Amino acid sequence: MITESVSVLKELLGRVPVVEDIQITDQSEQDFTVILKERGKGSVRIHVICLNRAVPSSVKDAVSHSDGQEYCIIMAPYISDASAKICEASGAGYCDLSGNCLIQTDSIYISNKGNPNQYPAENHAKTIFKSSAKTTSLILRELMKDVSKGWKIKELAEKVGCSIGMVSRVKTYLCEQSWAEMDSSGLHITDAESLMKEWSRAYEIPEAISCYTLDSIPRFEEKCFSAFRDQGVALCLTGFSGGVRYAPVVRYTKAHVWVDRKDIADFLNLTGCKKVDSGANVAVYVADSDEVFADCREIGESRVASPVQVYLDCMQLKGRGEEMAEAVFSKEICK
Repeated sequence: MITESVSVLKELLGRVPVVEDIQITDQSEQDFTVILKERGKGSVRIHVICLNRAVPSSVKDAVSHSDGQEYCIIMAPYISDASAKICEASGAGYCDLSGNCLIQTDSIYISNKGNPNQYPAENHAKTIFKSSAKTTSLILRELMKDVSKGWKIKELAEKVGCSIGMVSRVKTYLCEQSWAEMDSSGLHITDAESLMKEWSRAYEIPEAISCYTLDSIPRFEEKCFSAFRDQGVALCLTGFSGGVRYAPVVRYTKAHVWVDRKDIADFLNLTGCKKVDSGANVAVYVADSDEVFADCREIGESRVASPVQVYLDCMQLKGRGEEMAEAVFSKEICK
């Protein structure tokens, strides 16, 4: 890592016309110093810190230990947008082996962003947001019920019904991303907004069954609750239909509802809505697992998906979906 970092940085700085000479000193396994001699000026010392994985927590730690007397550059195989923002906020530069960089001195400005990770094998933090990761989804949902609550690892594992090892892996990932912290009170969320936004970007909602109802949308939603209450149909309102129960900030003309796959036929029969190819005013999402029903709420005469689920689903909607999601987040998730 050090050898390649030295080579990449020397090549990058060597292309700057004002740079007359580059010297590398104080090289160790984790860092080195660059002394730049600028044409017509004096020398500039740059402290370069090399990380094998530039997760946000590692970057925060690295820049916090910089003495502030020298300009600091963080180098790694890949630096994500989140880690790059930490560098910028702290006044540090960054440069990765994938081609992304931001280096600013009195005489030098180099910026290149948007290059994909060329070293995916270096990223050992497996995403917890994959649609197939049902257990991690339940862990996250439990944590997001009350972001001020601290959870002991064993307690959380027992609550969700999974192994301590699984919860520990989620804890490690969340802390690495600086979305959570572990202290004497346990694991608790510290950056719910960033966590939820990243989750929504990775979230995959199934293609909805397009349906049409002759009823008004409020009447249709009443029928949904009757199907749940009287016939035991596993369902919950989501999207705009669910969001307005938490934060009535938008008007809508299309209902959104989750229905368990085994209950689809009964649901269509009980609500009287029909499948259509066009002109749908009802979107039915088919649930093949239970996590979408976790923490459902009964609000008035409605069964509504959890604030977390409504947020994720609204973020996928065109139009004012993001506005609705943000309102639900502010009112129900990050109270």
